[in-house]
Amino acid sequence: MSKVFMSLIEFVNMRNSLFRLVLLISALFAQSCSNDERLEGVRQPVLSQQMLYETNKESHKLVLGKPRNITSWTHGGRVSKHSLGNIAFSTKRKFSSYFKVKVGPKGSYSEPIFQNNQIFIMTPNGYIVVYNDKGQFLWELSILPEGKGAKKDVYGGLAINKDKLAVTTSLGELLLISISEKRVIWRYDFKRPFRSAPIFHKASVYAVTGDDIALSLDLKGNLRWTKKGPQKNTKVFATVSPAASGNKVLFPFSGGSLVALNAVNGIQLWEVNLENSNVGSASASLGDFASDPAVFGSTVYAVGAFGETFAANTNGKVLWRNNIQSSGRIIVSGNAAYYTSNNSSLGRINAKNGKIVFLESLPGKKWVKYQGPILLQNRLLVIATDKYGYWFSPDDGTLLNKVKLGSKISSPPIVANKKLMFVSEDGTLNILN
Repeated sequence: MSKVFMSLIEFVNMRNSLFRLVLLISALFAQSCSNDERLEGVRQPVLSQQMLYETNKESHKLVLGKPRNITSWTHGGRVSKHSLGNIAFSTKRKFSSYFKVKVGPKGSYSEPIFQNNQIFIMTPNGYIVVYNDKGQFLWELSILPEGKGAKKDVYGGLAINKDKLAVTTSLGELLLISISEKRVIWRYDFKRPFRSAPIFHKASVYAVTGDDIALSLDLKGNLRWTKKGPQKNTKVFATVSPAASGNKVLFPFSGGSLVALNAVNGIQLWEVNLENSNVGSASASLGDFASDPAVFGSTVYAVGAFGETFAANTNGKVLWRNNIQSSGRIIVSGNAAYYTSNNSSLGRINAKNGKIVFLESLPGKKWVKYQGPILLQNRLLVIATDKYGYWFSPDDGTLLNKVKLGSKISSPPIVANKKLMFVSEDGTLNILN
């Protein structure tokens, strides 16, 4: 017993001595760190090195495409390619007229669509409401399943092709509506919610469910094919819509994979993954895409929500990557691409190599959220939840003008016939010239 007792005492004394030694070493290390003598060399933050900046001054020269007059907005991001460029608009940095009309209850609104001077809106209580571009009511139609009420807000999205309106809903259905007859032609219950808009492509409808199942139906409501995509359990963003290019449909899955599927049979053609994330971000392990992929010519742009944006050709070859995290759709015109970042900044990148030309802070307060940018008549417009619209120079990001709108934006804005349209959080359609 005595030997055992002594060994315990020795162990305790040894432990205490080791503890004092650790404290001494820590103190010496802290003293050396506080010393003014430092290693020679230039120090740069690790996080800033992740983002590639354009250093070639020749590449800073801005060349935009000519503004084009848009007469229809049939999908999220205008067309099934989601390719928004330089849009014709008023040359003034203010709005000459303003129509407002109540179209639905308070809540979150998805992107409206526009065709033949009619604007189609999906309301949170489960209706499609249709107005003309002067704010006059035309007709409405319930999209709720028969015998079901809306226990909570209904969300999803819209796409239009001639006389057909496709609707996806968080109630798990995809519907096709005849516009001329103002009735539902068919509805397909997938029993899993949709959180993004469908697209039309080659006489078929394509969509992706909230749990990352890509699908295609023909215009008669027959299911053509489905494919399960990679998913992350940690995903927090709503699903984004697919994009179409030739014989391919590009599906952005929450697992961080952009997958090209054959439009006819759903066979996978190629896959590109988000590879890098922002080291300093608490969301670095998330793979969500921030917006729909956008196809400009033969280039596909994919925007990551938490740390990377990349461009690839339509055969899946990656052209460039940059550690840019974004909160919205990328806009490409000429040699420039524009985006808004998660830390409330407006950025311009070289569309060919992905390097940042400028990154300027947006002027709103920290709580403000932004919709945009949209490139209108060679100027950038960002609409904010502080009820203001902000005009910026596309050359260097300088703030040009601030316009009071008086409405807190809910839906993404759209532009057609040189009119800017969006739905505010109180359920009001805003039409601005």
